[in-house]
Amino acid sequence: MRKLFIVSLALMIIMLSTGCKEKYVSPLEKPDMNKAAPDAAYNLDFDQLNNDVLDTLQDKEIYGFVKDMEVSGDNGSMEINFNAEIEENVSDEATELLLTDAAKAIIDGASTQDFRIEGYTNESFGNLSDIYNINFTVKCGDATVKEYHIKKGESIPFDPTYTIENVIG
Repeated sequence: MRKLFIVSLALMIIMLSTGCKEKYVSPLEKPDMNKAAPDAAYNLDFDQLNNDVLDTLQDKEIYGFVKDMEVSGDNGSMEINFNAEIEENVSDEATELLLTDAAKAIIDGASTQDFRIEGYTNESFGNLSDIYNINFTVKCGDATVKEYHIKKGESIPFDPTYTIENVIG
């Protein structure tokens, strides 16, 4: 009985002493999210931006008329290009919706990569067009259906509130 008491007492001491250790706090629990310096060069990863835009637009599952699309760009010339190939007989409204959603997806992807880039709202498309020239081209075969060349400082000419409900009525 005495041995059992000593063993129990020893186990209790061990258990109590292990519970008194300092709690480890990971430095990743509070990430330090800083913006780049205002005068730092913008350096978007256009492969990642392309993937983000494709994923976003394909997730909507309403663009079955799109045969191919791509986002590319150049940080040196500060230019972003969106190119899409669509099927024949697509309405102007559906094409405008594609361009509006593409602009939103490009802005989302760019603002995720660089926090100095503002996201879009119902009133505006943020400040991406103040930083980059943005080109939108939609083709059907060899014919250009829609084409916009937005120079730095110009506004994106789409309505940020335009949705599928506007197209289908």
